[in-house]
Amino acid sequence: MALGNANTSAQARGKNKPVIVKRRKEVVMAKNYNSVMCSSVQASNACSFRGSTTKTFYHSGNSALPSRDDIVYSTKRANRKTALETGHYKILVGGANYNMEIAANGVVSRVDACRR
Repeated sequence: MALGNANTSAQARGKNKPVIVKRRKEVVMAKNYNSVMCSSVQASNACSFRGSTTKTFYHSGNSALPSRDDIVYSTKRANRKTALETGHYKILVGGANYNMEIAANGVVSRVDACRR
């Protein structure tokens, strides 16, 4: 028997385990995330955006309305790859429209109510 063959198969099994654990952790972390209806990303204040707010995003905050320092994701997973891109989003919460500004890494920098 060659020792190289035994080590190679053991390494292959070991490499897969952290990936499975990481994915499970992302799902568990995001289990209680709140969903919010959003528009697509805008370059400036999104209150004047007239398109639909049919995209569903998820945030790490405790209330229905995202607040400063919450992180917003495009899927219900706490994963850096699915964090929203920097920009402004029009969001619909409880029948009211808001402008949500996202900074780097999907972090909410501010949320302002839109005037009617």
